[in-house]
Amino acid sequence: MTLLFIHGAGGGHATWRLQLLKFKNAEAIALPDHPDGQGRATVEEYTAFVRNYVRAKHLQELVLVGHSMGGAIAIEYALRDPTLQGLVLVGTGARLRVRMDLLSKILENYHQACRMLAELSVRPECEPFLIDRLEKELLKVRPDVTYGDFCACDKFDRMHEVNRISCPTLIMCGTKDQLTPMKYSEYLRKKMRNSKLIEIPEAGHSPMLETHRDFNRVLEDFEASLTYVHH
Repeated sequence: MTLLFIHGAGGGHATWRLQLLKFKNAEAIALPDHPDGQGRATVEEYTAFVRNYVRAKHLQELVLVGHSMGGAIAIEYALRDPTLQGLVLVGTGARLRVRMDLLSKILENYHQACRMLAELSVRPECEPFLIDRLEKELLKVRPDVTYGDFCACDKFDRMHEVNRISCPTLIMCGTKDQLTPMKYSEYLRKKMRNSKLIEIPEAGHSPMLETHRDFNRVLEDFEASLTYVHH
């Protein structure tokens, strides 16, 4: 079984460094232009990129783990590929409307926007070093690419289609998520018949970084349940 981690808008594969240390059967994809290559304008186009990556690498028994926009990509992928072994959706939703003040800030003052995003990506009382690290990662990606990512999120809407996804799905959300509040995850849980929702206490939008031990334990349990089912 292969875990393929997909990062969120304006991010990079470093989002998952604490998971790649733990899970040996895993890799983290860098979406195009994050920070190298040519960015994409829609979730569908990013999904096509991920599908091509999977084909080129001949990845078998695939479990997608997507965070935020990466979760939208994972949802889109699952709607098009019934052979997916499992799905993990972290701090994401079937629809991802973006705050207009955030979009305009990205164009007006990218440094301020990245700081604002870094602060919103964790629980309010998070340690400053983690906010600084997130800001540094965001600044590696060009403003036009990050802006395009958030526009892609804003256009994404699969609220009336997620009920078609039948593979085992783990939904994870930090109880203090400021960007995709718990109601987003609760909607997914309600609509997706083969899903379960795990709340991560004392985490915001980035539980894989903020409370990585709890996150890894939950993911490990889910992976073990998939292995048990398939054997």
